[in-house]
Order: sequence, then C-alpha cells, then structure tokens
Amino acid sequence: MDNQLTPSSIYELVAEVGFKKYFHLGGFDATRELVDLCPVGENSYVLDVGCASGKTACYLAQSFGCRVVGVDILPGMVERARERARAEGVEGRVDFKVGDAQELPLDDDQFDVVLGEFITGLVDDK
Repeated sequence: MDNQLTPSSIYELVAEVGFKKYFHLGGFDATRELVDLCPVGENSYVLDVGCASGKTACYLAQSFGCRVVGVDILPGMVERARERARAEGVEGRVDFKVGDAQELPLDDDQFDVVLGEFITGLVDDK
C-alpha cells in the first residue's frame, strides 16, 4: 500500500472534512485578481473548472448576478458546493456537476468566461 501524500489525496481529504476557505495559493485575493481580468457581468455564463467547494462560483453569482456552472471531479466537493450555494442563497444562479477537467461533461462554445484556479496542479496531463 502506498501511503505517500499526493495533491489528489490531500484534495480528497479536504473534500471529506469540508475545508471552508480558499484552497489555492493566494486565497481570495488571488481569486479577485483573476476575476478582475475577466469580462464577467450580469449576463455572463461562467464555467468554474475545478470548483471545489463552490466558493468562487457563489462569489461570482453574488457579486455579478451571473450564471455559473462549477465542475469538480470529486462528488464530495460537488455536494459541498451545492450546500454552500443553498446557504448563500444563490442556488438559482449556480449549478454544480461532477466531471473531469480533461473531459468536461458540457457542450462546447456555451460559456463567456472559463476559470480554473487550482486545477492545473491536480490534473494528470498538465
């Protein structure tokens, strides 16, 4: 049995225990800087790849009134994201799906903005 910690195994643990803060380097400040670079507005349709617990997706829906789809590979993270959306009152503007970032379960050419904050450190084929 391999007991070595990997980014994926740490991420699974985070999903299990329900980490509430931003998991990526730079935290919320980095998220705001990234969003400031994107043309997000009320009519935007945004894809958050590797959405984790849905913090960024919910922030976008609250701050801009846009629609957001979050995709994460771990069902536990998707459930946490759905719980967050309900708690923050944005479940009507966000949708969360289980899916692999390298084989997204979505149609092409439907999003105005695509975000991926921490995901590049976890995918197999970088």
